[in-house]
Amino acid sequence: MKKEKKIHFNYVNYKNNMALRKRSTSAKVTKAETRLEAMKGINAAHGKTINYGGEQYPLSESEMRNSIDECRVLINEYNHMLELADAKAVQIKQAEEKLGDYYTRVLAGAKSIFGVDSDEVTALGGTKKSERKKTI
Repeated sequence: MKKEKKIHFNYVNYKNNMALRKRSTSAKVTKAETRLEAMKGINAAHGKTINYGGEQYPLSESEMRNSIDECRVLINEYNHMLELADAKAVQIKQAEEKLGDYYTRVLAGAKSIFGVDSDEVTALGGTKKSERKKTI
């Protein structure tokens, strides 16, 4: 049986061709929850809470649950930040598309107003028609 590798996030394409992150759960949290359930079963079988870490570094069911909850909160906060970043990325893409359209329209407008061989076209970053290389 082939073991699947758990990925925290991967990229998927949406309609606007932006690569946005797809969120998933943490493999360590899932594994820790499985271990916690086993700890609960062992505690029930022995009729007491077992400390797996010793007196100096207690590690019981409650510490494990607290750590899992902390990880879940952090993951949820992280996923929320990714959603905000993805939304901002879409806004940036739309603004860049608009800017690119303006950029093209300014050069085309300059060509129609001043002519394709004008110095104004060159000043705007275009190339004069007479200075283009001829293809043979």
